[in-house]
Order: sequence, then structure tokens, then C-alpha cells
Amino acid sequence: MLGAAEGGTFGGPMLRFVVALQAEARPIVDRFRMEAVFESHPFRVYRGDESWLIVSGLGKAAAAAATAYLHLLSGGMTGKAWFNVGIGGHGLHLVGDSFLAHKVTDQASGLSWYPQLVIDAPRPTAPILTVEKVEEEYTPPWIYETQAAGFFPTACRFSTAELVHCFKVISDNPDATLSRRMSTSYVQSLVEQNLRPLQEFARGLAGLAREVAALNADPPGYAGLLGRWQFTVTEQRRLRRLLQRLAVLAPGELYGGAEPGAAREARDMLEVLETRISEIPIRLGAPAGAPVGIPIP
Repeated sequence: MLGAAEGGTFGGPMLRFVVALQAEARPIVDRFRMEAVFESHPFRVYRGDESWLIVSGLGKAAAAAATAYLHLLSGGMTGKAWFNVGIGGHGLHLVGDSFLAHKVTDQASGLSWYPQLVIDAPRPTAPILTVEKVEEEYTPPWIYETQAAGFFPTACRFSTAELVHCFKVISDNPDATLSRRMSTSYVQSLVEQNLRPLQEFARGLAGLAREVAALNADPPGYAGLLGRWQFTVTEQRRLRRLLQRLAVLAPGELYGGAEPGAAREARDMLEVLETRISEIPIRLGAPAGAPVGIPIP
């Protein structure tokens, strides 16, 4: 079994896919170059350089259990990008159309959740209704499916709503019911023809997750200074902001060249850092098209 050090580090895979069916998994596994994890697991699991994927089976309870299991298996780190991909039915849309969810509702409980889109969406959005069994009579404007209400609130325990999303491909409508056309090749082809927008959005989510992780990570020298002096909670926040600025203004230099020995207590060290920041010149780049060598006003 892969441990936290391998699957959950800052530089490890940022994407987590949860799908119900093996037919939904296969195109994603191939596109993201994942390989099966062959250790004994209650779910089928795949891993690659940029992503994990788990096949949960049908139903919201299975989706919730698989999501929690993958979180622990992949290292138990919070703030990763989570993506539920699957098929669903709709009363109006064409088979093969794909959508991102802007609302997820559990038919049984009436509870709703609202995914937050903060990056460009390559597909339109639609509300999703999670049902207990397959439906063949669809009330617009819902996409009917069986996973999202189990997946979404569970994944949000391990990340933020901005990093948790559902991507659904229309597999059936009043003219093409799922019971007549449910086959492995049929489901696989629906996912395959939507791989480009799926990959575009998933990698955008992964990039956002990396930005969030970088902002939340301790800046260089932070832990060492906390161990040397007793900072109040307010001073810790101030220390973090100062060291983050120093890391940008003087990259590669611990404390940006400030000398901890010049400080006798936490408050002194904060003043040393602020002084150091004020001494670092800020170099402005030339605007696009500006002639080289001419001073910029």
C-alpha cells in the first residue's frame, strides 16, 4: 500500500478522480497515463504522475466510501482537486453532451450543495439530481445520476468547494433510454468523446490546487524562527506574511539575508525582517514594446 510520503506530498499528484464504472474509468486512465495499483484494496484504484482514480461502483453510499478511501490511500493530505466523472440522463439534452455541475441535490434527503467555479469552464453548467435508482422519466432541467450527492459532501471534507467538481455526460434521454443501450463500449465512447474538455478543466483544477498549496505552505525559515522565540498568534501571522514577502523579493536566501542573531525576542525579529524588506530594491520590468536602455518613468 502506498503511504503518505509517496502519494500525499506537495509535489505528488494533485488530481483525484472518482467514477462509478470501469467503462468510465478506462478512457481517463489512458489519457492521464495511470496504472493499476495491484495491492489488495476494496476498490479498483489507479495512479499516475498527476492523478489518482478510484472505481466506486454504483450508488451515493459507494461514492462516499470510495472518496474517503482514496483520500486516505493517496496520503490523507487536504487541498487536492477532486473530480467525479460519470454518465447521467436528461429530459432535453442530446446524448454525448457534457456538463459541469453548479448544483448537486440529493433526491432522498432534499439536501443541496453548490460547487464553486473559479476557473474558466470548458462546458456549460447544469444542476444534478442524485437518485436511488435509474430513472427513465426526466424532469428538466436536472441531470439524473447516482453518485454526486455521496461524492461531493465527502470530498469537501478534504478540500474546498472550489476544488471539488462533477462532470457528467448525457447517456440517455427520452429518445434513448439507458436500459436499452447500457453497454461497456457505449459508456466508454461517451467519456472518450469528452476527454478534451474534461482534461482541460481537470488540469486547471490541479493548477489551482498547487497555487493554494503554495500559499498555505510555511515560507522558508518559518518553523526555525517559531522554535527560537515565542510568538503570539498575531505575531505568527505577521511573521508568515513577512517571510512570504522575503521569499519573493530575495528568493533562495534564508530570512532574505536578515540575521536572527540581531534579535533578542520575537518582536525584535519582526522588526529586523521589516527593515530587511524595506532595504531590498524593487526592480520593475520594462513595459511590452518599450525600447531597451530608455529609462522608464
